[in-house]
Amino acid sequence: MMPGSKPARALVLILLLAGGGALAYALSNVRQGYEPRQPIYFRHNRMAGPPRWELSAAGDSVNVGGFDIPCRYCHTMPYDGRHSTVPSTAVCMNCHSTVGQDREWVLVLKQYWERGEPIPWVKVHDLPDYVYFDHSAHLNAVDDQGQPRLDQGDDMEVCENCHGRVQDEDIVEVQNAFNMGWCLDCHRESDMDAPTDCVVCHR
Repeated sequence: MMPGSKPARALVLILLLAGGGALAYALSNVRQGYEPRQPIYFRHNRMAGPPRWELSAAGDSVNVGGFDIPCRYCHTMPYDGRHSTVPSTAVCMNCHSTVGQDREWVLVLKQYWERGEPIPWVKVHDLPDYVYFDHSAHLNAVDDQGQPRLDQGDDMEVCENCHGRVQDEDIVEVQNAFNMGWCLDCHRESDMDAPTDCVVCHR
């Protein structure tokens, strides 16, 4: 096939269109609204939300809100490693070996525990395999004066930047676009001084 021949030009055109289409898909593929069902009915608003006390019919003070459990109790390592882990069965059983024994979802949890199996959580905020993302690099980022960009004192506030207010959600869903354009918008903010080279995220 000669370089200037019609088939060669058609092949180049097809490759350019495919490459352009893939780039457009990456920039516009919005994951917002993705809300998978989990193997155990876990309510983030009940675990991570703020307490809300009400009087019961018997006059007792009852917490109908959440338990204010910090994100890092269940999702370990976000400041120290590339990944923020999903909770192991052992982490759940720290509380539920004594709490909520009559709840249906706790009984399911105990079955995983007794079988020695991990809970097959479905990842919600999951990036494609061709994207390199490091939690610790984002959470430990410093400004040009060497000061932390994020206030690490408030766990939830830090997590909300990307994950939204999961403490208000019954079933967690992706609240932001979580696509290439959304990431680049943040990296391009003037006060971020974050890299935008392709090889930073695509290695």
